[in-house]
Amino acid sequence: VHGGRKAALERLKAFDPRYYAGRNHLEGNVSGLSPYLRHGMVSMPEVARVLRTFKSGKDRDELLRQLTWREFFYRVMEQEGEARVLENLELPKYTARWTDTIPEDIRTAQTGLPCVDAWVSRLEGEGYLHNHERLWFGAYFVHFRKLHWKAGYRFFREHLLDGDVASNALSWQWVASTFSQKPYFMNKENIDRYSAGKWCRGCRAACPFDAPYETLERRLFGFSRGPQ
Repeated sequence: VHGGRKAALERLKAFDPRYYAGRNHLEGNVSGLSPYLRHGMVSMPEVARVLRTFKSGKDRDELLRQLTWREFFYRVMEQEGEARVLENLELPKYTARWTDTIPEDIRTAQTGLPCVDAWVSRLEGEGYLHNHERLWFGAYFVHFRKLHWKAGYRFFREHLLDGDVASNALSWQWVASTFSQKPYFMNKENIDRYSAGKWCRGCRAACPFDAPYETLERRLFGFSRGPQ
């Protein structure tokens, strides 16, 4: 990532919002604007003005909608205060027993799970993860390893180029269910689908994600709401 205002404007000018169909896939097109927004090199009003020069369509409108999440998180922090968003905004929606210390195998990308180790390596090496990778890692961290979302928040803050307080903390709380109506989690099929089999196909690890959603939900939380 090249820093500075000039690079931010070049990135914005070059971006084509026709990314909607593939945005959830790791190989899909993403805006790459988050580090520039995070560090004030470009503003949301500027981004919105440029996007509105494109013909109306679901791609442009979806990108605008995705970018408004950042504004929403800022508004929540503005209303609640920074100290408040760094604590549970709500009680978790299941009986959670989290610990605060990140195990060494996670920090050193030695969990034995190719996908998780790749996420940690990319996070530490590039300071970036695709949004889907952030959600997957967050679910693994909080629900499968029973680690407190605040430890995950701090871990991301150490490395993410776009890791502002509001978006980072509230995204972790959304995964943990302290800022959402249910915990977010995924299974192997979901990872395989959106990564185009990058890690799952041929993986011989004992995969904790390899089960239907209903089975994982009972295993992780003690209940099942049915299909996701």
